[in-house]
Amino acid sequence: MNRTESGPKFYIPTLSDLLKLTKTKTIYAKSNPNSPRKETLLPCPPDTAGGGDAPQVPKCACRVPDGTKSASDRGKTGAGVTGSRTGSTCKRDKELALPAGATNPGLLRHIHNAARYRLPQCFEGACVSVKQRTHNNWVLGHSMSFSSVTPGGYKVLLSYVDKTKAIGLPYFVMEAAPGGQMSCEIRVGPSKGTRATIVAQMADRELYSFESIFDAYFNNFTTSVIGVNKEFIALHYLQAITDQISLGAEVVARGQASELSSASGAARWVGEDHSVSATLGNRGLDLCYARAIKPFLTVSAMLEVGFAIRRAVATMAYEWHTDAWTVRGSVDSDGLVGATLQRALGGQNTQLACAISALLNHPNDKFRLGFGITGAII
Repeated sequence: MNRTESGPKFYIPTLSDLLKLTKTKTIYAKSNPNSPRKETLLPCPPDTAGGGDAPQVPKCACRVPDGTKSASDRGKTGAGVTGSRTGSTCKRDKELALPAGATNPGLLRHIHNAARYRLPQCFEGACVSVKQRTHNNWVLGHSMSFSSVTPGGYKVLLSYVDKTKAIGLPYFVMEAAPGGQMSCEIRVGPSKGTRATIVAQMADRELYSFESIFDAYFNNFTTSVIGVNKEFIALHYLQAITDQISLGAEVVARGQASELSSASGAARWVGEDHSVSATLGNRGLDLCYARAIKPFLTVSAMLEVGFAIRRAVATMAYEWHTDAWTVRGSVDSDGLVGATLQRALGGQNTQLACAISALLNHPNDKFRLGFGITGAII
């Protein structure tokens, strides 16, 4: 993953973003909460087949991070809790077999997702992706990308999801490129209330990135342990005080750079159509607000302040969606303006989707445009 003040060091975009359909029904949408916020662009758009809150073909609700490092991503100042490479996991309360009356707050690293999911995931160039499903839970995918900014070429993906189980576990995905690069992700459920994830990346016959995550869900709180290479280990805790209020804390211990170790507290207040979340620690402040303006529009605002680098970034974003398409847009105090249009071709139940992306960098007077199309063979 790219190195940030508060995140893992290494990252390679994964094709699983192209082969997953997103399904969200409430303001608690899922996203990648801690990607480095830069203008480097993704070679392919995420496969959403309508995206946002539009009804989708039934799929696992997990959203593997888009691997994006664009104007829409957060984490530039190093404020907020430490995210993970795998982003949101398959986490639906009804699938965790929690007892009746349990109030589970979700994971700490997803505390800002209601606001951050509205950010457009911009990309550059052109991409064509095709996936083929089989009757034995396996999916084979192919992708060809063309870009003048990021390396293009052909990639193949092999994934496995147990369709016989509501939670879709065990889950496995492997991506490989002709140049020898390969990434692999495995997620299992040791028990009804736990999730374990391992992500490994290889290049030139060497293992250069390894991340392990263990999440535990209890009646009214969650805990997580995240380890990345030999660089740091993060401990997360999030407690549901009431149905609307959650409080949590994070401790990050770094071995090679102890001065970058950190501790932070977090809080979230949610209502029927709004969400307010904040994290505050010795590294910085992260404040997010999201509001659903029914029935088709959601707006959000984010403020990120890095104490160490003495920098603040403010962002405003929106998501406008129907059953067949989703538009996301954002503008921030750095002068970056981005937007994406994701369209399900032929209707919401189609297996063909396209995405268009535009990103304008006012300070550098640069403009990037992207187009992608994704199809599925059943």
